[in-house]
Amino acid sequence: MKKYLILVLMVFICACGSRQQFPDWKETAFRNFENYKKNFLNDREGVSEPHFVKVKQALSDGNDLNLLAKIYLTKYALHTAVLEDFDDSEFVRINKLEPGKSNIAYFNFLKGNFTAVEDNFLPSIYSSFVKIARNKDTTKAFAEVNSIDDPLSRLIACGIWIKHFSYDENILQLAINTSAENGWKRPLWAYLIKLQKYYLDHGETAKAQNINKRLDVLKN
Repeated sequence: MKKYLILVLMVFICACGSRQQFPDWKETAFRNFENYKKNFLNDREGVSEPHFVKVKQALSDGNDLNLLAKIYLTKYALHTAVLEDFDDSEFVRINKLEPGKSNIAYFNFLKGNFTAVEDNFLPSIYSSFVKIARNKDTTKAFAEVNSIDDPLSRLIACGIWIKHFSYDENILQLAINTSAENGWKRPLWAYLIKLQKYYLDHGETAKAQNINKRLDVLKN
């Protein structure tokens, strides 16, 4: 049975077969977080936000500022994955009270402050990606992002690259395919719209029109 709370990309992960027992409040926080993540990615903002509030409350009641900081980082990562900006004030406030090296490393990663990232404290799944980002090596970026097995981690990497560097249609198509394969409406639309703009900016009007027609179909 999947029993314990841990972080995926500084988030939560389930691990099978663990005998470790966790307090009810952490179990509750985990369930609410999973609901938040699922509803966010499926563009049900009105449903997702109450779950996030419940997660915050559970972690606050448990006096766990480290996990609370990670939950905010998770929220920021999800916004990054769908090409949205985020308000980092809550994380900054929490981090001042209880600084965490892994937390600040991931925060700098999401913000695009790659030179400030301490690699040893960043999730290992991004070890190669952050080096490519520091070198602004666009020729290696697509292959590295495509090699990330976890779909949400891959999508976050796509979002970071597109927000901070030059990009081509390949990485946009990778993000679109990743979103579609997992049934994630919010990032799917974000990257389709971004691809449409990319085509318009590069004078590929017919391709842009096809994206627009696809979006019209997907509305129904």
